Amino acid sequence: MTLGERIRAAREALKMTQEELGALCNTTKQTIFKYEMGIVTNIPLDRLELLSEKLGVTPAYLTGWSTEPALRLPEKLQALSEPFARLNDDGQDKVVDYTADLVSSGKYVREEPARVIPFPKAKRRADGFVEFKVYDQPAAAGLGNYIDTPVFTVEQYPAPLAPEGADFGVRISGDSMEPEIPNGCTVFVRPTPAVDVGDIGIFVYDGQAYCKKLIADRANRRTLLRSLNPKYADIVVEDEARMRTLGKVLGHYPA
Repeated sequence: MTLGERIRAAREALKMTQEELGALCNTTKQTIFKYEMGIVTNIPLDRLELLSEKLGVTPAYLTGWSTEPALRLPEKLQALSEPFARLNDDGQDKVVDYTADLVSSGKYVREEPARVIPFPKAKRRADGFVEFKVYDQPAAAGLGNYIDTPVFTVEQYPAPLAPEGADFGVRISGDSMEPEIPNGCTVFVRPTPAVDVGDIGIFVYDGQAYCKKLIADRANRRTLLRSLNPKYADIVVEDEARMRTLGKVLGHYPA
């Protein structure tokens, strides 16, 4: 079994959804999906340890170094296992239901410290080139936030092609911003917590990253994320508390 297959098997054994596991690990459903499908295999060690803890297995089992899951139950859970096993099915169901009620109430859930991933900085070299970390668009959701260390490549661009103030790049996938921003190009981004109405930026809404134009629909008192390609409908921001701005797009390459 691969690392992703072991994560999936352990998760499904606990009857846990990808979204639930993501929440426990301070990340998203999309990231867990990438782990399980083998799209992302270089999982940071601290994330691997957190995954194994929440799945009740050892990191060695997830990575294939051991064939034994070797469940590591907390002391209090170990103390509960013997009397729980003595209950009949109805009694065990009541324990499970009561535990779910305690979690749902939010009053008894353990708060875990958030891990901040800082925004990267461009490196201007003496040879006239500028180095950028360039992220795939879906991975950009982790930038400057508490969720993930996104996958990136380091790329060099001639200084005249790199807009002043840009600190990282995002690879554009799809034609939603054509003709101005072509599919497959790299946009240069200046990190900022907000952009002006009418600006093109990188936004995260409900865990998804978008390169869109910010629109204020004042008539209906709502915010829209708009594609430049008219065949795509606006994304209506139903709850602005669920949206973050990662930065303003200053240009793109190829121009």
